[in-house]
Amino acid sequence: MKKLLGMLCGLWILPAMPAKAINITVSVPPLAGMIAPLLDQDDELQLLLTPGASPHGFQLKPSHLQALHTSDLVITVGTPVDAWAQKVKLPDGQTLRMAQLEGIETLPFRAGGIWQKGGHVHADEHEHDEHHEHEQQAADSHKELPPYDGHIWMSVDNARILIQAASRKLQQLKPESSAEIAQRTEDWLAKISVQDVKNQTILNPFQEVPFLVLHDAFHYFEHHYGLNGVGSIRLNPEIAPSLKRILELRARVKAGEVQCIFKEPQFPEKRILAVTKGLEVNTETLDPMGVTYAPEGKQFSDYDLFIGELARHMQNCFEKKRD
Repeated sequence: MKKLLGMLCGLWILPAMPAKAINITVSVPPLAGMIAPLLDQDDELQLLLTPGASPHGFQLKPSHLQALHTSDLVITVGTPVDAWAQKVKLPDGQTLRMAQLEGIETLPFRAGGIWQKGGHVHADEHEHDEHHEHEQQAADSHKELPPYDGHIWMSVDNARILIQAASRKLQQLKPESSAEIAQRTEDWLAKISVQDVKNQTILNPFQEVPFLVLHDAFHYFEHHYGLNGVGSIRLNPEIAPSLKRILELRARVKAGEVQCIFKEPQFPEKRILAVTKGLEVNTETLDPMGVTYAPEGKQFSDYDLFIGELARHMQNCFEKKRD
């Protein structure tokens, strides 16, 4: 009897088993930056898109396919931006697509060139130009152009929705850590909200400043903070704009109707030189993947740092004197 009691007491004081580590795979760096703060130290987070690469035209390797099939959860944007990640057939319960979540905000697709208020391009000036570029992009993707802008991670509100959905998935995968994950989620959302308020303070003075982008990757960020994007150089960053569009954009810059032009680190600077060469206009780099803002040794930046750096780089361009 005493021996049995001793064994029972020994079992009683055994430490709790550690929570099972899980593997999470995400398609693009901003998604990693949303999810990482929710994970345990032993969980593994894998990123498909090569740091520094553009998601446009990216192709999966065999190692990527292995990561997808061995993951407990795969998180994608779910728009044409990461269509390459969605081609792999996985069980429904194993995937989470941001675009399919309830409440996700979508904004209209804007063509390259000068935009009218409300996000539409000047049809009378660009109809032939855009038709040609649309045909090229549709041929490359073998599908129609999207009904809305696919860069949905640029919306802070959309990021909150994905974080909450991912938290619920993680709690299902690790029920023994449910309380801890829920607390991390609450703390993480609060941290993002603090940065969101800081961004509003930074950017509110510049809401009327007109700017151009290389391609329309920042629509949701612009919309969230009430900024004044007036056009893009390219519809698709991989497809060169027409001479007609270049001349029109240069005319706008000469007339003082554009104060800043934002390039992207994934693409060579020569892609904006056709518009900027010989003209007085400020330029700055914005990274829609957030990789250049990441701490040393890390492949992505946490989402609060990501949106904070976007705001800071915009502020730098808006405040500095003309080049």
